Amino acid sequence: MNFFGFETICGVDREHATPFLTRAKIGRLRLHIFHRGDADPDPHDHPWDFWTFPLTAYVEEVVDRGSMNVFRQVVPAWRWSYRPAEHTHRVLGRYDSLATMEAVMGAFVFGTRRVPPQCQPGKIVTIVWQGKSNRKWGFLRNRDGNWCWTPWREYVFGGGKHAPCEPSDGGSA
Repeated sequence: MNFFGFETICGVDREHATPFLTRAKIGRLRLHIFHRGDADPDPHDHPWDFWTFPLTAYVEEVVDRGSMNVFRQVVPAWRWSYRPAEHTHRVLGRYDSLATMEAVMGAFVFGTRRVPPQCQPGKIVTIVWQGKSNRKWGFLRNRDGNWCWTPWREYVFGGGKHAPCEPSDGGSA
């Protein structure tokens, strides 16, 4: 493993028109520049615990692994946030506080349901301290009400992204 590194990650075989992530590293310290949110339809976990310090606030979709509820949350800028390896999420995009406030005001006026945080185009910059690798990582998929966890290589390269989840796999997530 290289102590220093720099790379830009794009979609598989340039599946996506734009780069996804530029990453610079020195040991376990990382600088991440997200050019866009996660294009994969499913949330992922990580092989290591990590701390993130966003320089720009962003919105992530999170799966509570206990209840399997999916929700959006804002990851605030200029604050350290700890994430265990099992934290299952999808980066949606840069947080748009103005659009969120407008949506909340509209919901208040018209008596509609709670409004999730809104996103806007733009880069997301984070500083990350990565823990030691202690598990395999992958994607948590929900297909027709069944949940299943798929190792990342199978998901990305083996057709797992589009495969169904078997009903018996629902409890293994």
